[in-house]
Amino acid sequence: MPAKLFACFLAIAAALASLPEVSMAQTANLYTKPHTDAPGGIAGRVDKELTHAIALEHDRVSCYKAELSDGGKAFRFPGLPTGKYDLVLITKAGAVYEGLTLGGDADNVSGAKLKHLQERVTKADTFFNKAQIDRYGVIDGGDRLLAFVERLRDKVTLRQSGDVLDSNLRRFEVIEFDSATDDWQMMTSRHLYREEQPSGPGMPFLKHLCIPEVGNIRVVDTVKDLGTIPLPEIK
Repeated sequence: MPAKLFACFLAIAAALASLPEVSMAQTANLYTKPHTDAPGGIAGRVDKELTHAIALEHDRVSCYKAELSDGGKAFRFPGLPTGKYDLVLITKAGAVYEGLTLGGDADNVSGAKLKHLQERVTKADTFFNKAQIDRYGVIDGGDRLLAFVERLRDKVTLRQSGDVLDSNLRRFEVIEFDSATDDWQMMTSRHLYREEQPSGPGMPFLKHLCIPEVGNIRVVDTVKDLGTIPLPEIK
């Protein structure tokens, strides 16, 4: 290899090595398995039929999927280690209710900074042709931001075999960004949900509402019963 070409290669390699690592949760390992030796857990009921109930630990690494019963209106998370958890509840009628701990008010995220945040979310995964930030907040004095994001793909998708996947896709995730002047740098993403949906263009985003009753739930060594949680209608 010529000396100049080799030097160019080394420069590119050094530049790539200096970039911050972006940690992406793998969809194949989306949910954490319950711990058989952990006596803690969460249980509760809602007044609407659920398709999914998800518990995200505050470390934003461990994510559990509930057992549903009573026609989808009762949920139970067994085998949760001691910690604090936030729930995400997805209804059959097409709504998502969450109590995610995303930090404080982000009043200063406006103008160019908000525009750049939306751009970073969209460009972070172009396989999904639509993305929406449902809610966000700041941590570490505003140096970092956490966003709850919904992504949709309602375009033609090919399987590895070349066959057409006869369905759309929907994904929810929590993304962590570092502040960079008036821009943002994506650091980590924890996928919470990824499911196939009926095929066809124009798939809508789910209706969204944050409800504090399903957030910041402390689990120790028993199953914490939340009782019946009414889910408000979302206009």
